[in-house]
Order: sequence, then structure tokens, then C-alpha cells
Amino acid sequence: MLTSRSTSRLGAALIGAIAALVLTTGVAQAHPESEGEHGGCVVTAEPGTIPVGGQFTVAGNFGGASIWVLPGADATVPEGATPSATTPAGASSFSVVFTATGDPGELTIFAAIEGSECGDTDHVTVSAATLPNTAVRGQADTLAAIVGIFLLGAALVAGNVRRVTPRA
Repeated sequence: MLTSRSTSRLGAALIGAIAALVLTTGVAQAHPESEGEHGGCVVTAEPGTIPVGGQFTVAGNFGGASIWVLPGADATVPEGATPSATTPAGASSFSVVFTATGDPGELTIFAAIEGSECGDTDHVTVSAATLPNTAVRGQADTLAAIVGIFLLGAALVAGNVRRVTPRA
């Protein structure tokens, strides 16, 4: 049978583990491997929705990339098409900013090392209207920090609780 001291330590460990999970939950990979084959090369385009004339960033985990920004949700690179941008060879990653010109709709972003299996696709939606800034990331991060601090405090209190026996 567990004594109250070992129960308190177990409780403190569990609360500490939960606090660590709460504080690290916001860390996530934006482009999961489950999206399909891409030869270990990953490309992301952020933000995913922008107004006409807005900017988006294309980033990848490889260098020497040719990047095509194509109109349409399922666009493919035409044979002999000139890339919208290229990145230096030998770099371990890249980040390029583009401005969405043209009509509203979907853009397909394709980046690859030409002549290899290394390449990936992402998408950006260009809207006709200016989008309001409804980001709540700061609020969510603040809430997670408050909850994490509360849980860590609870773990410290639970770890120091001793069984108090009344005196007769």
C-alpha cells in the first residue's frame, strides 16, 4: 500500500508531467509527413490565406530549390517553365517572400531540386477582401503559460504535503 508521502510524490510527478505537456502542446510541425511522399524535402507556405496583394513566405528544409508559384488548386509545373525563384545550392534551408498578384483563388506552390526526387507542394488561398487579423495565438500562449504555472505550483504543493495526524 502506498503511504501518503509516496502518494504525494506520485501526484506531484503526474501534475509536473501534465504541466510539461500543456506548455509544449503548441509546438507542432506545420507540414506533417502524412501529406504524402516528398523525398524528405518539406515545403510550407504561410500564411495559408491572404488578400490580393498580400505577402506569403515559402520555406523549405533543403537548399538549391527552384520554386514555382502557380495559379490553381491542383496546378502542375509545365514542361520548360521558368521558376518564380531559385535558392542557393548547398544551403540547408530556404525562406522566400512572395506577393500575391493577380486574381483571387488558390495558388499551388511547388519547390524542388531539379533532377531529383526532392520536392514538395503547399497551397495558399488568395481572397478578394482584406482579411481581418483574428489571430489569437498570443492569448492561447498566455493561457497555456498560466495553466502551466498553476500546475507546476500545484505539483510543488503536492510534493511538500505531509500527512498531518491530529493529536489526542
